[in-house]
Parts: sequence; structure tokens; C-alpha cells
Amino acid sequence: MRRKKLVLAVVVGLVLAAVGVSASAGPPDQVEWGGCPFDVGASRAECAIVSVPQDYRNLDGRSLEIHISRVRSARPDLRRGTLVMNQGGPGPHLADVTSINELVPTSVLDAYDIVSFDQRGFGHSAPVECGLRPDQQFTVPWPLPGGEPADRERAAGIARQCAEQAGAELAFLGTANVARDLDRIRQALGAEQISYLGVSYGTYPGVAYDSMFPDRVDRMLLESIADPARAWRGTFRDSMTEGTELRFGDFADFVAARQHEYGLGATRAQVRQTFLDLVRSLDTEPLHTPSGKVTGAHLRTGLLAALYSDTVFPLVAELLTASRDRDPATAESVGAELGLWYDDDNAASAQMAVFCADGIWPRNPAVYAAEARADAARYPLTGGAGAAIWPCAFWPSDPIDPPVRATSRGRPNVLLINNLRDPGTPYAAATALRGQLGNRTRIIGVDQGGHGAYLFHHNACAQRVGTDFLMHGARPARDFVCPDIQAGLRGALEHLTTVEQVPGALAEVRDGTGTAVFASGVADVRTGRAPTGSDRVRIFSNTKTFVATVILQLVAEGRVELAAPVERYLPGLIRGDGNDGREITVRQLLSHTSGLPDYDSPLHAPNDSYYQHRFDHHTPEELVRSGTSKPRLSVPGTEFHYSTTNYVAAGMIIEKVTGHPYAEEVTNRILRPLELRDSLLPGDRVTIPGQHAHGYSHLDDNNQLSDTGQRIDVTLMNPSLVWAGGEMVSTLADLNTFFAALLDGRLLPAEQLAQMKQTVPADVFPGASYGLGLIRMPLSCGGEYWTHGGSGLGYQTRQGITSDGRQVSIVTTTSPSTPEQSASVLDAVDTALCAAVPAR
Repeated sequence: MRRKKLVLAVVVGLVLAAVGVSASAGPPDQVEWGGCPFDVGASRAECAIVSVPQDYRNLDGRSLEIHISRVRSARPDLRRGTLVMNQGGPGPHLADVTSINELVPTSVLDAYDIVSFDQRGFGHSAPVECGLRPDQQFTVPWPLPGGEPADRERAAGIARQCAEQAGAELAFLGTANVARDLDRIRQALGAEQISYLGVSYGTYPGVAYDSMFPDRVDRMLLESIADPARAWRGTFRDSMTEGTELRFGDFADFVAARQHEYGLGATRAQVRQTFLDLVRSLDTEPLHTPSGKVTGAHLRTGLLAALYSDTVFPLVAELLTASRDRDPATAESVGAELGLWYDDDNAASAQMAVFCADGIWPRNPAVYAAEARADAARYPLTGGAGAAIWPCAFWPSDPIDPPVRATSRGRPNVLLINNLRDPGTPYAAATALRGQLGNRTRIIGVDQGGHGAYLFHHNACAQRVGTDFLMHGARPARDFVCPDIQAGLRGALEHLTTVEQVPGALAEVRDGTGTAVFASGVADVRTGRAPTGSDRVRIFSNTKTFVATVILQLVAEGRVELAAPVERYLPGLIRGDGNDGREITVRQLLSHTSGLPDYDSPLHAPNDSYYQHRFDHHTPEELVRSGTSKPRLSVPGTEFHYSTTNYVAAGMIIEKVTGHPYAEEVTNRILRPLELRDSLLPGDRVTIPGQHAHGYSHLDDNNQLSDTGQRIDVTLMNPSLVWAGGEMVSTLADLNTFFAALLDGRLLPAEQLAQMKQTVPADVFPGASYGLGLIRMPLSCGGEYWTHGGSGLGYQTRQGITSDGRQVSIVTTTSPSTPEQSASVLDAVDTALCAAVPAR
């Protein structure tokens, strides 16, 4: 991607097109090929004009001239068709054909006529201009020194200018019309079908065209994917938050390794702080150069340019040092090479028109302000720019087309390629589109940073797969990654231990390639020891799945009935304030639909309650009495309410029926047969035996446990407080082994496993439903996984297993956790499972 284009449009969009009017009505005139309005060099390029309606709802109205270019195949004997290319932006692409021989293999050039075009509103195709000054042409709305009022006024001013200068033309620049224009181009070329290669924003019109004209696409290769369901605001936020954070580590590593040269910091954390300090400094006192001033916005723009391509790392490092040293000469030289002071009114104006015509933008400035503040606090590198207010909030016209989504109906003729650490179009967007297209496509992840892998920043693996697809229609049998499939998980763990400030994060992944362990942070803050796969941790509520398994084994043996009232096994235990064991069944205990309230933890009260009560012994009868002393939450069997009281009672049923401690039954029935040697039910033991990761929490100003405040080590506690609802200690390896055995049918007969998987909607996690000690969760890449998870004092564990054998378990060593930390752990599970290779 050209650097000017990269700086002008750092993030790219989605596939919000429309199924309105078909472009096939009224075919255009036959085109006449001739010279081009640019230097064609040795490319053999020729150009033509295709006439299209400005408004496809009024075919007899005003027409626009779309300028197209073509490089014919030099081998007519090998030619198989036409390949239309869109290299992103959105922007003008008429002259892109002149450099195509540098971007794709000769075999592709021989097989196709390569066609490109300036899309409507850009370049030579009915260009629009709003009269924007260079300082108004930042596509990304970086925060201004004046705060939210200044941001709002900038956006409103740009919208006013565009309304005055370009007026009604703006409403017709949306990607839906670009897709319709593309079909007019197809007709002009006399082709029944076209193949399509789209990059970045270019994936947007590609998916729109495929959805609107499903029979017209031969093969479609999309790289650096935009998620159609995220619309523009979602894409910008994804890029400016997780995308930037994940990729920043590559740039920071480059700079830190050259501390002797740049002096910007010897660690990632130091480089980050230097960058943020310089942004604040330049916002307060810009660095003036003969070509223009360098502000915090310019520095952030330069950073995103670096994140798009490793080749730009040295330039941006020089810009940082020049800014630190207040060196205007070096800053001017580097800034000019980066294109920081570009002036392209057409490109900036038309881009904003496309974004506003495609997406659904809130009109209330308060929505942007609140979201931008939240993003700026969590992702300071970009200052909340991904959520900040756009001119679209004040745009003079609403979108004329409803959204068009990707479709899973159609031929299997799509290939997706995306870098795992792409800052502009994060890998999650590609996996989302993979899920929307279903079996029509395959996704190839590329273990590298930057924006582009096939057409730009060539990756040999991606080029091989992509070229085989374009040449032969060959798609891989399954999704895979070139070559490290879990770079996304690595980045997610690092995000947890840096941005989210979790002391330690550990994951074990099992899939078709084997077993791999990933770690970030420390297992012990005091010593700095790194976490390892053999570290024991408290797994808390994962214990419930073990308990539910034993209950269902007893059901299979005819010793317990799921439909039986709890009273049959625990007479008189559950009484009080509407709670009645005669009305509650065993099934309702296991599914958290009993209506029983949860009991209170004495450790979470104010005034140092943790230190006063962490070694207290608790009996299961005491815990149940504490829960049933509160009013019943709902009529049994009618609503889901997660309550550990349910599983304490379930543990007591095991003991009553078998005559043995519930811990003995779990050990003999599950731990020993599966050889889970690192798992144990410690009873009153307050320490974790053997090598273990320490757990941490925080004390607030009232000396009460909290998710923020003064960090304290909370590894020591008497687990009788949670008993059968969460006392187990284990490792990630043992957790994975247990869930694999459970879902494979090695612990339960088919009938009882099916009962366990019968779920009800549950508010434990977004999209979750709860069975009998088992949770079903949707995957962003399509399909589902089974899990439970456990959150308790000092530790948060999450895991997942799919029907095709992909599996991950993750632990973080802080709890209570912030909502952001908890969401990030769930995201890490999803990232790992979507990237993993099926095992069967």
C-alpha cells in the first residue's frame, strides 16, 4: 500500500452495501480502450470510461464516468479470465495496474487480464471535494488539546463544509453503489463472471458484490479482512484498541533492542511510556518545522504507519527521537517521507463520504464522548480515536442503502488471508467473516504483523496458497496459520499482563498439532518467577463440573434421580424464607434453576475481613443455612440464578448416597482413573502444595477486597468456604484432560452426557447457556464450545473444548477481576480456539 494512502486511511471498512436496485438493468455502452491519464511506463496499461447512473434508483437521471484501467495477459493461450483488483483505501486505483507486476506472481499475470478503477468520487471518476484544509484531512479523529468540545466542533465543521461544497453528491458514494458500478464494468468487459482480489477496504466491495450479484463471481481472494457486521465504527474501534495494542509490541521490541541507537527505552513498557509522554508534550507545545508542525496527532499517525509495515519502524523511531530532541530538521525530513503533511482534499473528502454513506452513525455526540473516554483510558496509545466523534454524526444525508451482509449461500469460491497481528483489520475480523461465509471459504492466518500478506509484505506461505487458489481454484481442506497458529493468543496474554495489569497469565492449547503452553507475566510478584505449565492454581467453580459428573454417574447407577426432590436425600436441610427442598429437584440444583440464593463470603466484607477470616473453617451445613436464610430468588425450575449453594447441596447428596466424603468420590471416580496427579480437593488446607502460581487481589480504601486498589497476595485461604462449589486445586493440563475425557464420553454414558448438555439461557457470560455443570458458548468464528470456568479469590480460570478436539485452558492470577480483565480472558479463549487446528 502506498505510504500516502496508508497515512490517509489508517483503518479500513466493512461490507455495508445494499440489495436495492440491480446494476444489470440497462447495459452500458461498449467501452473504447485507449491511452491513460498517467504514465503507464512499461506496464502495457490501457484505459477506458464506463458510464454509470449516479443514482441507481433513477436510471434515466444523471450519469457518472467511471475510469477503468487494464493490463491484458501477455499469454492469451494461458488466459482464464478477468481479475478485478481493489487495493484498499477507499481511494483512487486507476494507476495501480502499472505496478501489478511487482505485487503478484507472473503466473497470475499470465492467467488474467488485470483490471482496476477509480471508484466514484475519487481521482478521475467524478471526484468530490469539501475544501478541507490539511489539518482537517486526518481520517482518524485524533483527540485535540481542547478536549471533547474541540473534537465535536471539528467534526461538525467538516460536515458543514462538505454539505456546502459537495452537497447531494455525497449520498451516492457508498460501497453499495461501488458494487453496482463493478457489475457495470463486468458487462462492459463482456464477461459472464469476474474474479476479484480485494485488500483492506477492498474486501468490503468484494463481499458486497458477491452478496448482490452472487452468480457473477468466479473466484474471490480477500486479504486484510473487514468484518461486514462491525460497520465502520466497529472496525475503527477494533483497530484503535485491540489491533493497535497487539501490534505495538512488535514496534516496541524493535525500538527496545536498539536502545543504544534511539534511547527511547530498553523494554516495551519504557517505549510505550516514552511515546505517550511525547504525545502529551507535542499536544502542549508542537514542534515547528519548515514543512509544518508536529503535534501529538502527527506522532500517532506516524506510529500507525509503522504498525502497518515493519519497513517503517526505523523512520518512526527517528521521528520519536527528533520530537524528543526538538530537532526540526530531522522531523521535517522524516515527516515528509512518512507523508505527515499530505494535502489531498479529494481523497480525504471522498473517504469521509464513503464512510458516512456506508455506516450507521449515532447522531448524539454524548455517545461518542463516553465511548472515547473509556477507550482512551484503556488504550492510551490511540487516545480514544477509534470511538471519537466523526463528521458522520453531523452528515447532511442519511445512508440511502440498507446494509448487505455476507452470505453463506453460494459456491465455495472464497479465500481469506489475514495477518495475526494486523493493526488495521485485526485477525478477529477475518474469523468473523469466516463464520458468516461458512463452508464457502477458508481462512489463512499469517503469523506476522503489519497490514497485508499476499499483495503487500509478501509472505511465501500466503502467496503460495493464494496463487494456487487464483490459478486453480484450490482451497486448503481446513483453515490454518502460516506458521505460528497461536500468535493471537500470545498477544492476548500479553495484553492481560500489560494493559490489564494482571500479574500472570498462562494457557495450554491442545489441537491437531499437539500441545503448547503459553505464558506472560509472573507467577510470583515477589520473586519474579515466570509461570509454567506445571503450576498449580485454585480452579474454584470448575469444581462444579466434577461434582455434576459424579452426580450423573450416580444417576447412571440408579442411585440418584434427577427429577427427585432434594428432600429425599437431604431431609429438612433446605428450609426458610420460601426455600424448600421438597420443591427443588436434583436437576434444578445442577442447572442453577432452584431459586436458592448464594451465601455471603465473610472474606469480602470491609475492614480487613480477608485477613481476619481467611483461615476460618466452614461446614457445608453452615453454608447452605447461610444461603437459605435469604428470600427465594424464583420459583424452582423457572429462572437461572448462579449460586454456589446449589453445588454445596449437591456435594452433600453425594456423601449421603455413597456414605463417603464427596472429595473421596471425586478422587476415586475421576482423578485417579484419569491420572490427574496434580489435582486435589484440599479440605481445610490453606496452602497450595507443590509448585504453584500465587493469586492476588486488591484492597480498596475501606480495606475491602476489590478489583482495584492496593495489590495483596491472597494465595492462602481455607477452601472449605466454597467446598463442593469450588475448592479444587489443579493445573491447566489436568483441566484439559478432564474436559476432554468428559466430552469424549469416557466419564459418563451417552444418556447422562446428553442430559448434562441440555442447557437453559444463562447470564454468566455473553451468549452462554447452562446445562448440568457445563456451559455452552458461541465461537466468533462459527460453532460453539463447552466450558465452565472458575473465578475466586486470586484466580480466574477459563477453558473451552470444541467437538472437533480444539481445546484451551487459561488462568490469570488476580480476582476479583475488572470487567475488562474478565472480558479479555474470554476473548483469549475464543482467539485460541478459533486459531487452533481441529484434532479430528
